[in-house]
Order: sequence, then structure tokens, then C-alpha cells
Amino acid sequence: MESDFKENYIREQKEQAAARQARLAKIGMSPDDARSSAEPASKRTAQTSGEGTVQRRPTAQSSQRPRPTPVRPANMQNAQNRANPAQRNVPSAGRSAYDSMAAGTYRTPSAQQGARSASTEAHRRTPAPNAVQTQRNAVGAQQIPQMQGRAPSATPRPAAQRPASDASAQQPAYMNRRPAAQNAQAPQYSQSARNAQGVQTQASQAPRGNAPQRRAALEDTDSHIFKKNLSESESRAMMFALTGEAKTPDNGGDVDVIDMGRTGSIRRTSASRGYTGKKKAGVGTYIGRSFFVLLTAIIMAVVLVYTALLTVAYGPSETVRNLLVNSAMQASATKWVPYLVLSKDKVAAILADSEKVVEDVVSIDDYGDSSADITEDEWANAQDGMIFETVNGTTYKAYVLLVKDPTRVFVGTSTDDFSNATAGVNIFQAADRYGAVACINGGEFLDNGGHGSGYAPLGLTYSKGECVFDDGSKKTFMGFTNENKLIVKEGMTQKEANELGVRDAVSFQTGNTLIERDGDDLKFYYQDGNTGTSQRTAIGQRDDGTVIMIVTDGRTASSLGATHNDMIDMMVSYGAVSAGMLDGGSSAMMYYRDYYDKYEVDKSTLDEYQLQGLVNNYKAFTNPRRIPTFFMVKPEA
Repeated sequence: MESDFKENYIREQKEQAAARQARLAKIGMSPDDARSSAEPASKRTAQTSGEGTVQRRPTAQSSQRPRPTPVRPANMQNAQNRANPAQRNVPSAGRSAYDSMAAGTYRTPSAQQGARSASTEAHRRTPAPNAVQTQRNAVGAQQIPQMQGRAPSATPRPAAQRPASDASAQQPAYMNRRPAAQNAQAPQYSQSARNAQGVQTQASQAPRGNAPQRRAALEDTDSHIFKKNLSESESRAMMFALTGEAKTPDNGGDVDVIDMGRTGSIRRTSASRGYTGKKKAGVGTYIGRSFFVLLTAIIMAVVLVYTALLTVAYGPSETVRNLLVNSAMQASATKWVPYLVLSKDKVAAILADSEKVVEDVVSIDDYGDSSADITEDEWANAQDGMIFETVNGTTYKAYVLLVKDPTRVFVGTSTDDFSNATAGVNIFQAADRYGAVACINGGEFLDNGGHGSGYAPLGLTYSKGECVFDDGSKKTFMGFTNENKLIVKEGMTQKEANELGVRDAVSFQTGNTLIERDGDDLKFYYQDGNTGTSQRTAIGQRDDGTVIMIVTDGRTASSLGATHNDMIDMMVSYGAVSAGMLDGGSSAMMYYRDYYDKYEVDKSTLDEYQLQGLVNNYKAFTNPRRIPTFFMVKPEA
């Protein structure tokens, strides 16, 4: 392929040379005459021989030139070019040659070396007025040979004898800035063609001038770049000369010609290839980057949390470790967290230590009259036969509801038939179902992974005198008898409950008895090792029958939650003689219809659930839980 191209290229060059000679022969000129006429007039005045310089008589054409003027330094020429836009397209090498002719300092090669330094110094020091510079440019324009597909004129006309339009017509093809459509109509020449006609030789023989200033002037490439459209053969020739391979350029031959001063060259710039230095990113790129940033943030968060867990698990403070393990085990959604850094045996040992009970036994006579704290006058100011209060502890905020009449308290369920149930109800739906004025969450239920549907309870469950569920498991039992007494006992069976006349009751795990009445003694079941804080719910009863319902906040900076012993202390402060712990965590809820109006609570401080009647500050990743059982309060009769 390359050998064929070489032969074609050589043949084309020969054909072009023959055609050029034929054209010259028609007008009675030889190639040597054409070359001599294309040379500058100043150069034709001298011929170099081996001995020295022989002066030739100037032609009549040279007498028409303006008076020679000194050449200006390169930096002043650049400034003049910027001031005169018509001169910008003249190559710097060409300008240097024309300056030399105009100044009369152009010499043959043998004499040029000796005069170069003196010429350079003259260029630096001798300024030229703007009018003379413009006149010199006109002379230089006369000497530029026409390269539009025909031989140069032997006797070019001076600028004064040409029409104004001839100025642009006399410009070389590589200086033509006409649109591409017009350029396609005129023959174009490659760099090699220009060199063959003397442009390269003429530029190379121009005085050097001030080289640093010339290089600085050429750094602004925008003023030295112009477009040239090459034919297919010229494009392939250019690529062969540059790369050694005969192939068509990617851009089809549209190149940028850059004026490089004395020699000049053709360079394919990044702009000619359509490359601007920055690739525009697409939508997919931005999406990918977004996912990458998000994934990186998630990984960093996981690493940070895991490192913190390891620090706590194997750090110097066992108290902090046990507190966090117990807190995580209080909520069904976080029971798996301790196992990330601790073994099953270690977690089991921590839980066993927290479940160790320290019993305090106090005589009911020594316990005092619990009803003395609430007088008849305070009940007179109660709303709906109830007293609503808040308690601020060290690590918790608690909501307390005292119900004077225990007969109003009963167990409400999410359905009448748990065997066919598929899901429980939230506390708002439960209150509407029974028309209750207030309620709290009830007992334990199956909750796989912390996201159970709450369709059925666990343990022995009674509602309105009927046993509605019994799976035979032994848990902490809390219920009211027909005599409206609250019974709290571990491992109650259905037979025992029936003998006691239980009407409403629920069950919750084991070891959740807080206060138990045994005859004339009261037993308090403290768990000093259970330091975990959480959202908690408890129910108790005073000796006068007043029912005590307590729900605490948790999982917030202002209220981390209450411990097991905190619940006992609050029950004792309200005079409870029996009390038990109900389900907690995200199940811990207290509902009181329109409490914000009855107790003049600022609604702007309430969230969406509290505006629906939820008293406590619900903190969970889900909506209020669907559960199967609740302790309800009937409206006051």
C-alpha cells in the first residue's frame, strides 16, 4: 500500500512540474527566469560568486519602490501588527525578509553572515514611524509571489498601480482566510509546494533580528494560526512526511497552519482534531460518581461504628459495656447488635448478671399511707377522673397517668379471634375500636427481626373475663381480678388465673415483676446489674385501688431511657403495692385523647403522632407499632 502511494506521489509531482514548465513556456519564460523574477528585488541586485559580491544593475521596477527605511525591532513590529490588523496574516519570516529589502540590507549568503550582527543591532536601535512601516508593508506585499495555481509575475505591479482588491489577491494561499467553500474552488498548496517556490528559502535567509523577542511574540499562537484545507493526496503526503504512513488524517485534511517565524511549519493542533482538553461528562458519569460517594460514606460509617463497638466491647470499662449490651437487648430490633463484637457466651453471661434479683422486703405497715400524697382536692381538679403528670429523672422523661377507678381499666385486643389474625393494630386504631379515653401498650408478642406484624400475643392473655390466648409459656403475669386487684406473679397458669378470678391480663417475658404483695409484706425486685436504659412501660396499683400507668421516653439526647430500678423507684414514689413491667422499646406508648387541650399543651411543640393523641415522644424507624394487646381506660361514666 505504501509503495503504491509513493509511486503515485512521485508521478503526481512530476506531472505538476511538467505542467508548470508548460505554462511557463507559453508565456516565453524558463523556470530559471520564473525563479529569478519571484525573488525580491533587493536580492536580484547582487549575485554571489566564490570571490565575493558582484553588483548587478537594478531593474526599472526597483526604481518604483519607496525610499528604504530602517527595520524596526521585532517587539515593535508585533505591536504595530496588533495596531494594524491588515498585517497580522503576513508570516513573521516573510516580514523579516521584506524589512531587509526595504532597508537595503539584504545580502547574499556569503556576505550575510558578516553583516548579521550589525543588522541585528540596527534592528534593535532604529525605530520607524508608523507611516513608513505601512509603506514598507505595501512594498513587501508586492514581492510575495502569487500561489493561487499560476506562475508568479515576472514584473509585479507596485501597490500604487494595482486596484485595492489586488492586495488580498496577491496573498499566498496559506494566508487566505476565505470560507472553506471558497477555498475549495481555488488550488491549494502544501508546505512542500510553498518550499519549492522559494517561500521557505526566502524565510530562512531573512535576518534573525531579536530572537528572544521573536519567540515571545510567537507564544501567542492565536495570532499565528489559520486554517488550510488540503486535498486528499496532499493530506496523505503530509501524514507520510510526519508519521511515515500513507493515510488520511482523522479530520479529513483540515489542519491548522502555524507561523513559526523563519522556517514556518504545518502542525496539527488539538483544536484541529476537535479536542478541547476536557471531556464533557455525561449523566451516567454523574450518577456513577454519586453512587461512589454514597457507597464510600456508608462504608466509612460502618467502619466507624464497628470500631466504636470494638472499643466499647474490649475497652477498660465493663460498666459501659454492660450498660450498652443491656440497652440493646431491651429492644427487639437491636438484639443482634451485641453479637457483632461479642460471643454468644459473653452476651449470655452479661444478661445473666443483669437478671440477678436483689429482693427488698418491706412490711406494708412500714410502707406508709400511699394515698396521703393525693388529696380529695387534687382529684377534684382531675380531668376525666384521671391525673396526668410528667416526671424528669436523671436519664429519662416519664409520663404518668393515675386512674382513680380501677373498674375502668381492662385489656383490649386487636381482634376477637387470634387464630385467624394476620396483623395487629396501632394504638390509635385500638382506642377507636373500644372508644377508650386513654390506653398504654400491653404484653409480649412474636416479633421476628423487630418488624413483626403483632398479630397474636405470647403467654397467658385475658380480656373482659375470657382467656383469649394461652401458649403454655411461663412469663411474668399481670392482670386484674374481678375484685379489681392487680396481680403480678411469675409463671401464672390458666388454672391458677381462673381460681383467682382474673378478668383482664397480659404476659411479658420473665423477671419483670417490680413489686409484689405477699400478705402484709411487699417485695421489691431490684436488678442492680441491669443498667440498660430504654423506653419502658409499667403498670401498678396503689393500696386504695388507684391504677398507675407509666411510660418513659428513650433513645434521645434529652431522654436516654429508664432502667429497671428506675421504674421501681417511680412506682414507689406513687405508693404502688404491686407493679410489673410491660413490653418496652418501640412498643412503649401512651395515648390520651385530646390531652393537649385539657392540659393546655403548646401544640407547636408536638409531633404528628402527639397531635393524634400520643403522649410520649415516639422514637423508632417505623410508624407506631402494630401490637395485639393494650391496657384500656373506659370513658368516665
